[in-house]
Amino acid sequence: MKNLILVLFLFFLSSCGYTSVYKNQKSQDFQINIIEMTGDNAINNLIKNELKFYSNKKSSIKYNISINSNYHKIIVSKNSAGVATNYNLSVDTIISFDKGDKNNTLNFNENIIIKSNSNSFEQNNYEKSIKKNFASSIVDKLIIKILNKK
Repeated sequence: MKNLILVLFLFFLSSCGYTSVYKNQKSQDFQINIIEMTGDNAINNLIKNELKFYSNKKSSIKYNISINSNYHKIIVSKNSAGVATNYNLSVDTIISFDKGDKNNTLNFNENIIIKSNSNSFEQNNYEKSIKKNFASSIVDKLIIKILNKK
């Protein structure tokens, strides 16, 4: 009985059909060259790694991209002892891209309020996870804008 449930569970997971909206589409025939990255290195590297999945090295359509990102961790509230209890994490990103002689500048802002965790290791891992989600969201929005500009 347990084997049957396991097989059915794996069958349903493998056939759920999830795919990224713009992944592996023919309309994604462009190459992304990152010219300049300024600001927060962690966010910039995460964005750069995410953009690699969308870039086709053999394409004749080339976008030159400059990334400027700023990451902020701001204390929102403190308890009666003066210890921070909530933080606002935000990323402000300005991405400039050009295709030939057309220049475009896009501003992206992502933010979230999180509770402080007494375990600093877990807190740092959670913040890294949030940074990855921010970068993924920014790249998704950028790709949608690029595909709409074609």
